[in-house]
Amino acid sequence: MILSQYLSYALLAFLLPSATFGRSILSIFGDSTQSPLPKSGCDDGTGLVDPDGKCNGTGVVDDPVPHDREGFKFENPSTDCKYVSQMHIWDSFKYLEKDMNKLFTVIHKNVSFTVVGHHPIAGRYHDLMHFYINALRRVSMLFFDHADLFEIHPQGIYGGCNAEWSVEEIQFKGVMNSGDNFDIINVWFTRWDHDQMVEIRTYIDAPMIMDALHKNEIWWNGTTLRDNLHRNMNGEEKRERERERERERKGLYIDV
Repeated sequence: MILSQYLSYALLAFLLPSATFGRSILSIFGDSTQSPLPKSGCDDGTGLVDPDGKCNGTGVVDDPVPHDREGFKFENPSTDCKYVSQMHIWDSFKYLEKDMNKLFTVIHKNVSFTVVGHHPIAGRYHDLMHFYINALRRVSMLFFDHADLFEIHPQGIYGGCNAEWSVEEIQFKGVMNSGDNFDIINVWFTRWDHDQMVEIRTYIDAPMIMDALHKNEIWWNGTTLRDNLHRNMNGEEKRERERERERERKGLYIDV
């Protein structure tokens, strides 16, 4: 009984390589009984992968049907790019309209992020987390009560593709907690690597962002809610305060 079992294993081991070799011969010289494979379900734009298709198993849809992108006219519609396509840039900003978590996908965690201007959001942020906590989240909370009305619309995209740097004009629209409408266009200079922003400089309209903070942050205008006590400063403290003010007048931004 045991001997016959060993013989069956040996026979199976002999036949399997033969069958495999036979299939390889057919693949070389062709097999007239074969027919073309059906069209893969990977590129129908639905994001659903056909289990019988020729997908690579990553869940990534190859060559999806392009969406409208609000009729945006791309200066360079090429997808054969060394750095990043303009379409990817458009999508990267649009993603943030409804899913702010995408921020951690489209921007590198160690990004060098500079917000230029004379306002509380301005500063040099040496990583994404500092920018998110000290700037982006602070601004996003101004729209918390009407988050569903927040919109992002890229207005212009220049450079990119085979250029490491690109310039974007981005419109941000929404309704603030105060009920006031908000509509601003910011200019972004972005450097890309592996489909992520690794260096950013953005220019924000100071009067508009300061007005938004003033109307929607309770502690921004706290003097209306409490009495403030001001202690008398000694001579050295007054001189230090003057030095701080002088540095603020000369400097464009702060380090965070």
